[in-house]
Amino acid sequence: MPLGLGAKPEDMPTSESEAQGLLRERDIRWFLSGRVVAEIGSRISREGLPITAILSLGTGALGVSIMAAATQLPGLILSAHAGALTDRMRRRPLLIAMDTCRFLLLLSVPVLSLLHRLSLLELVVVSLLVAGIGFAYQITDQAYLPALVGRGRLESGNRLVYAAGAVGETAGPTVMGALVQALGAPVAILFDALANLVSALTLAGIRRPEPALAAPPEGEPLPQAAQGLRAVLRHPLLRPLATVLAVSNLFGGAFAALYELYALRTLHLSPLALGILVTLGGLGSLISAGISQRVVRRFGIGRALTLSMLVSGLVGILVPVARGGFWLAFTALALAQLLGDLSGTIYEINETVLRQSLTPDRWLGRVNGGMQFFAGLFGLLGTVGFGLLAMAAGTRLAFWIAAGGNLLLALWFMGTAVGRLQLPVAVDEGAFKAI
Repeated sequence: MPLGLGAKPEDMPTSESEAQGLLRERDIRWFLSGRVVAEIGSRISREGLPITAILSLGTGALGVSIMAAATQLPGLILSAHAGALTDRMRRRPLLIAMDTCRFLLLLSVPVLSLLHRLSLLELVVVSLLVAGIGFAYQITDQAYLPALVGRGRLESGNRLVYAAGAVGETAGPTVMGALVQALGAPVAILFDALANLVSALTLAGIRRPEPALAAPPEGEPLPQAAQGLRAVLRHPLLRPLATVLAVSNLFGGAFAALYELYALRTLHLSPLALGILVTLGGLGSLISAGISQRVVRRFGIGRALTLSMLVSGLVGILVPVARGGFWLAFTALALAQLLGDLSGTIYEINETVLRQSLTPDRWLGRVNGGMQFFAGLFGLLGTVGFGLLAMAAGTRLAFWIAAGGNLLLALWFMGTAVGRLQLPVAVDEGAFKAI
């Protein structure tokens, strides 16, 4: 039965039995096992690539900012077009092809290091290409999930996907830190390359046929990419979600560009300590995947989204506050990671469910692409802007501005149509026909 705006949180059916039912299905287990391995690997390279630049090549704030900007640029250039392409093709073969490409790209880092040919330019190029595939992968993956689990089980399916990501966030950074200290950063990247190969193989092993797509959208992919942007900007519920994604990526640019440099150079933490910190964030994400539904049942989806944003903004203040000896600095960052990722993942799970619930199947790729376009645009501005600010005034000021901006964003969100929602609405066919 479709859920409407007037429903009450306590009327929501529990998804625990649905989640257990999904885990009993062979294809879902196959999908999630590959996802766990891939998520562990992706966390290794997410921190490992900038650490390779910092420790192996002596890169400073400008260099790591350029690398971070390279990870955002593809979202600006490719995401809307990737969304249009996703709506014209079967999605699982696309995911397999992208996993295979990431395997080959990441494999080049340890190979070039072994040959003593690794440079910042190669790391920037690999970061850019892997990030571009990652943007397209996320768009395609979120469009594929409703076909894999069924629209009636979207909340449960997304909780399992985010739980798999949380396992990766929990295990990957600690593995990364240990590998970097024991074998060097380039060798750690090899494990992510192999993880992508495993992900491709598990996707290939799924037996459930992907439902045939409806007739491809009329017109060329370029105008269709614009349709996705227009849909996001015109829809009364998608527009606030896109605003949050864009602005949070703007302020998140400080963390994307400067966090590793801040921890290693300013606070003098070791790579292993940094890995443990990020692992605590994964633990927070894992907890949130288990409690997300209870939070929504208690507060309603709008308030749950708002509260999670407020908590994220508040604990973000702990990052610039961190100073003093090892344990004081480590504790401040540990709390920021644990509570920030816990609240942030609650937001991400419910934002994804709401967006998928609103959007017809034939529009999922374009809407996801439109959202990622704004994430890439503002993320790029944030990484470059905060990198320059850090060079001029220091990393602490950059983090203070980012934390304050996220708090103001949460306060704004409280007054939006999404902030007042009780439950996700059903597929909004009428709104998309008018676009």
